[in-house]
Amino acid sequence: MSHAHHDDISLTCFKKDFERYSWAAFRADLLSGLSVSMLTVPQVMAYALVAGLPVSCGIFASIFSAIVVALFCSSRHLIVGPSNAIAILIQAGISEILFTYYRDVTGPEREQLVLQILTQLMLLIGTIQILAAFFRFGRLTHFVSHTVIVGYVAGVALALVINQIFPLLGMTVPSNLSSLYERSVYIITHVETGYWPTALIGLSCLGVLLILRRIDRKMPIGAIMLAGVAIIAYFLGYFYNYFVANDYQFMNWEQLESLAQPIALVGDTKGEGLFPHWDWPYFNTGIMNNLLPVAFAIALLSVMEATSASKSIAVSSGQHLSINQEIFGMGLGNFFSAFIGAMPVSGSPSRSSLNYENGAKTRLAAVFNSLFAALILFAFGFLIQHIPVAAFAALLIVSSSNIVNFKQLFLCLKATRSDSFVLLVTLLSCIFFRLDIAFYIGVVMSISLYLKKAAIPQLVEFTIDESGVLHTIEHAHLHESRKIRFIKVEGELFFGAADLFQSALKSITEDDTTTRVIILQLKNARDIDATACLALQQLDYYLKSSGRHLIGCGLTHQIWDVLSDSGMIDIIGKNNLFIFDERHPQLSVQKAFTRAHELLAQAAAKAAEIVPPITVTPELQPAPVVPVVQEGKTAPLISTN
Repeated sequence: MSHAHHDDISLTCFKKDFERYSWAAFRADLLSGLSVSMLTVPQVMAYALVAGLPVSCGIFASIFSAIVVALFCSSRHLIVGPSNAIAILIQAGISEILFTYYRDVTGPEREQLVLQILTQLMLLIGTIQILAAFFRFGRLTHFVSHTVIVGYVAGVALALVINQIFPLLGMTVPSNLSSLYERSVYIITHVETGYWPTALIGLSCLGVLLILRRIDRKMPIGAIMLAGVAIIAYFLGYFYNYFVANDYQFMNWEQLESLAQPIALVGDTKGEGLFPHWDWPYFNTGIMNNLLPVAFAIALLSVMEATSASKSIAVSSGQHLSINQEIFGMGLGNFFSAFIGAMPVSGSPSRSSLNYENGAKTRLAAVFNSLFAALILFAFGFLIQHIPVAAFAALLIVSSSNIVNFKQLFLCLKATRSDSFVLLVTLLSCIFFRLDIAFYIGVVMSISLYLKKAAIPQLVEFTIDESGVLHTIEHAHLHESRKIRFIKVEGELFFGAADLFQSALKSITEDDTTTRVIILQLKNARDIDATACLALQQLDYYLKSSGRHLIGCGLTHQIWDVLSDSGMIDIIGKNNLFIFDERHPQLSVQKAFTRAHELLAQAAAKAAEIVPPITVTPELQPAPVVPVVQEGKTAPLISTN
């Protein structure tokens, strides 16, 4: 199967999982889905709160959108849902729109606007990903350095901690604070404005989580802590209502109620419950124009997270993945989210790894995970709505350390200077700029450094000895006089490298009056385009104007086609260009040297005004003897015929 066919998009990719489905596989998928749902429920609710959205937005994404992705993505073990990085991007993007267009809107109308903006954002994200899959842009993700993702995730973890300090301590977030630096300064200078009952709950939950994690890092500490807080809050509310109803006077109930009133609860932002309303996305072109940069960032980051999680598991499972199918599945899920008011979904490394470790066999495990999450939320929804938001803030602060891979972080810092530079620039951008802008800065820096490296073609000059062996020329002897100069060209010859290629060759010949013929071996040159053709044309014109010649050898069929279509073969001359033959690797070089000697002989004859002898017929003409050009070996002189 060809790679291109393997990366095709299919609407029935899930059929393979059910061709030989067994009871044992069903049982493994069911148990794995149940186990992973314990981690899913607290995470998706927390991420919805991070994004400043009703909890229902995260619930819908983890149940309905996740099932769509599970059916149409290529990985059998991928678990998707809202993620930290994307939740923060959503919060930043929607806040920017609200601050720009609806600064004075408050109350229920503002909450409705948030959902309308979200549906537009989801429509853009889904459309971008589906189009990217259809046009097979999956490989473009390879141009985003993993260093950018590592630096960005570290910045997201830092943003998560700083942003969650506000609900943890009961502080109000001013709308004019956009960067993490500004928020950090505000927290330090206004920490006394926090609400102590909320801070007491938040810090207590933080302490419980740290103790539980120290006992056993594998236990679902988030679910345990939230369940305990929900039960305590529920019974406190029950006893409060009972004592007030029966007029017990052993406490000042009015004062207690005034203390509890400002504490934010999940029930305050619960939203529409477990069953979404199907509706058409809100459409406003003015807002969409402003949402487009955020949508691109979320779409790309969603794909990067999903493919990264899938690939890491595929290394162990041995499954062959289709990146475009993965993007298509993510796009369908996010496009579907636009109609039900759900958050964007992305690959979850922690839940996907747990799903594989628990023995999941097929994509049905992800479906069961969503169904069990819905069952848990339905059964215990009356408890969940009593959980203080500060408890979720504590959970997110503790989990922020889990999303940073410190081994990869230190590896990127130590690997190369360019890697450490990209990582630090991305991380600092997260601190001083909006997170979507920081992501683009990291991506642009990464691609710029790649293009800088790719745009430097390697020009290595060789000389040939009497026995026909090619030798690289030492730096000290580069400027020695030679009538024929043989130069190997290696690397990219696209538009970014063409000017450097041309200037490097000109510098070789500018101050050299001895050289009469330049032979370029283009066997290892790649991606030649119109700009490179123009550079060759100008070089040929420059050499001919001073009575010198350009010869090309080792031309691949791809390069020959480009030169032919652009008219360069007629300009340089077909008799000066030699195609590479895999059966005789050195034949094109031999022919190039033979042609070079012919051109030198013609120039000498013309200079001495010697009339050339009568041409002998090919049948009677003796074959010219030229050295067999080899690399690293000696060889006798043989005929080229």
